[in-house]
Amino acid sequence: MKLLPMIAATTLSLLLGTALVACAQQADDRPASPGTSASVPSAGSPAPSPAATCAGASPSTSPPSPEPPPASPDAAVVFDGDSLTAGFMLPAAESYPAQLMATLPPSITWANVAVSGQIWPQLLADADTDVDDRYDDRRAANVVVVWAAANDLATGFSAQEILDNARRYCEQRRQRGFRVIILSMYPLQPKDADAEYDQVRREYNDLLRAGWPEFADGLVDVAADDRLGDDSGPERAAYFLDLVHLTAAGYGVVADCVRPVLVGLLER
Repeated sequence: MKLLPMIAATTLSLLLGTALVACAQQADDRPASPGTSASVPSAGSPAPSPAATCAGASPSTSPPSPEPPPASPDAAVVFDGDSLTAGFMLPAAESYPAQLMATLPPSITWANVAVSGQIWPQLLADADTDVDDRYDDRRAANVVVVWAAANDLATGFSAQEILDNARRYCEQRRQRGFRVIILSMYPLQPKDADAEYDQVRREYNDLLRAGWPEFADGLVDVAADDRLGDDSGPERAAYFLDLVHLTAAGYGVVADCVRPVLVGLLER
């Protein structure tokens, strides 16, 4: 794909990163984000009652019953993706997952396993351990929120190839038992920075909008948001650190977009 020199010199070095940077950040990004184990008010289930004891009951010579497993939280969310989910260049608390979860009940556990520089095939390769191992069938809800495509667009994948990989990722997570939310991709800043990139991005978003009900449980159409998306005005520049990465305020916009879709799934 023909990329502008500005993208080749700046965006690709930040967005894709070198293999060493991606590996180094993987170690930083993988730990689970803070969370507690309790009930989500909208989907709570009563905690198991402690075993009753009877005064005066005859002693038993049988071995004591094993302790029941600890109660599992009623909901957990795993965020997966690339630098746009990892919050590259910003403190962890300013990533969109951290900003989003700060507005939801602290009883919902969550983890951000995104790694800067990843493309969809890498997400697919890592998901068995990074995402699927976090599934717990005792929960009322296990949700994955996934956002990728920026690096795929920058490295020459076609719109159909990107969608096919996204579909495969979502289908595999749903087979595991997760509910899946996927996000569309907003334009670069400025929007005309690379015409070929933007054409493929639009094609991918159109395919995603048409097909997501077949393989996901929710779509967050960031590209349709009037602050960051296709129809946003020149004031959108205030939300960007560079051609693709967002400021804390920009990630706050993404958190605003994701919140109603995530809450809707958790309340089902």
